[in-house]
Amino acid sequence: MIKAIIVDDERNARVVLNKHLENLFPEEVSVIGQASKIDQAVEMIKSLKPDLLFLDIRMHQGTGFDILNQIDHMDFEVIFITAYDQYALKAFECSAFGYLLKPIKSDDLQKLVHKIIQKNELTSIDNNKRLKILVENYGDKNDVRKLVISHIKGFNIVSIEDIIRLEGDRNYTHFIVKDSKRITSSKTLGYYEDLLKEFGFSRIHQSFLVNLRHVTAFHKEDGGLVEMSDQKKLKISRYRKQEFIKRFV
Repeated sequence: MIKAIIVDDERNARVVLNKHLENLFPEEVSVIGQASKIDQAVEMIKSLKPDLLFLDIRMHQGTGFDILNQIDHMDFEVIFITAYDQYALKAFECSAFGYLLKPIKSDDLQKLVHKIIQKNELTSIDNNKRLKILVENYGDKNDVRKLVISHIKGFNIVSIEDIIRLEGDRNYTHFIVKDSKRITSSKTLGYYEDLLKEFGFSRIHQSFLVNLRHVTAFHKEDGGLVEMSDQKKLKISRYRKQEFIKRFV
């Protein structure tokens, strides 16, 4: 049974979320506390030691980060609750933290909690590192700089600028990073295409997503080859060629 705490300064929001959890996860999740103020939440987290925290980002007294900054060891998973903000969502996704948009939809909640249950991601070291990346990204408007790449052994933190390319392999994605690093994620290439398209990445083939910062040349031979900073030449799809060339010409 996962022990959860809900932190939100809106009473109705807490009631609705609690009801969703009771209906969707009666055997898996137990709400052991609810808080509406920052100091109350900090005390509750330290005394009750939850496995999972539903945390509103913007509260009247401050932000959810003000609460987490007062916790020495974050040995619980966090699901952030936020109003719609495109930049904020990118920051959460790049940091591999879950988030829910207000008003909360039961389908979104169900998918997110199921993911936590199945992957058992409740580890303090992971959460502390991921939170640091989230705060760094979230604190610099329109400047998401780092990406947390989750995999079966844990995760890697990489600078977005250091990613040379991504290679799709069915349900997996291989990251080719500077200094000959290769990291394999269990997420699809399509997932990362949506996540990184605003940060200078271009899909040139069904199997390749490239960082335009690392493109060094384009060759017309063999129908079109894109040369990367690691000297690798990649095949470009015929119907993606024109869009790719427009990024440089």
